[in-house]
Amino acid sequence: MALDTHGETLSIHELAERSGVPPRRIRYYVAQGLLPPPRGRGPSARYGSVHLERLRLIKELRERRLGLDEIRERLAQAPPEASDGCSLWLQWELAPGVLLWVRADAPERERVAVLVDVGRKLLQRNEAS
Repeated sequence: MALDTHGETLSIHELAERSGVPPRRIRYYVAQGLLPPPRGRGPSARYGSVHLERLRLIKELRERRLGLDEIRERLAQAPPEASDGCSLWLQWELAPGVLLWVRADAPERERVAVLVDVGRKLLQRNEAS
């Protein structure tokens, strides 16, 4: 696992400070398989940007009131054409069989909720026709 494209690594306390997630919860997420294990063990364990990005995504999904099982499922999913192996993706189902995928690190992802609402309304309108 590449920890960071820029070579930066973080201790668990640095990761906790940057992510706003307490160290105890970070360890819990690792134990639950929501977060990849760090490189190394104990006080020398090191985390990278993949961990930080995933923690931010977990926080976002928790704010949407998703349970850990559903978060685990979403983290395991990736669009079929995704090939970068590192990117995390958010998924919305607009209608049965119609999915919208957005990279978790996309700068406009906060505005995606509006797009999801409009897309669902348009698809429902087409179904009613």
